[in-house]
Amino acid sequence: MLYLVGTAIGNIEDTTMRALKTLLSADIILAEDTRSFGNYYQRIQELFNSFVDKEQKIQPFHDQNEFEQISSILEDLTRGKNIALVSESGMPLISDPGKSLLSHVIKAELPFTVIPGATAFVSAAVLSGFDTNKLIFIGFLPKKESEISKLFTHLRKVADELEGLTVVFYESPHRINKTLEMIDQMAPNAEVCITREITKQFEETIRGKASEIKDKAYKGELTVALRL
Repeated sequence: MLYLVGTAIGNIEDTTMRALKTLLSADIILAEDTRSFGNYYQRIQELFNSFVDKEQKIQPFHDQNEFEQISSILEDLTRGKNIALVSESGMPLISDPGKSLLSHVIKAELPFTVIPGATAFVSAAVLSGFDTNKLIFIGFLPKKESEISKLFTHLRKVADELEGLTVVFYESPHRINKTLEMIDQMAPNAEVCITREITKQFEETIRGKASEIKDKAYKGELTVALRL
């Protein structure tokens, strides 16, 4: 069985007991970053006072090696191995590796399930205070400005048809100011909510029009919500 395991996005106490039990029982754990996962894995075992009592294999699984590992992973699943997939934080496959693997697992009709956990974009959408009945998550924005412009043109058309549309995406600190400038140009009346370091010590939420907040200095992991 393949288990897609949601882990904490910041505060380790957001880890679920079910997630820990699944990890402890896995024969193989696929981790986007084995070093940071190793630290996290040790900490949650100590938190719940539950420790692995079997031999496990923890192996790297990321964008650069996903495709080359699929064949051996499928073989292990066919032999009845329990495999847990974790991303750097949050839910696997949400702007993280695993899509190709899951597609092959489904095609091979092998069993899999999701162990729910924290997800940054859902928390940011709720923290924004915007209407979440019509919610679009678009992951990370494209790198080219022309592609961003095209994307926002489509989103505005959707917003015209769906009143109260909220759009959520991830952005990096070194790109956010330019992104806000583009939002100010393309959708100057949009309400913006930027949440940084969700669940961490320095969690902060900044609200306003893009023109009002585009010149701030931003640090940490950012999630942006727009009400178009």
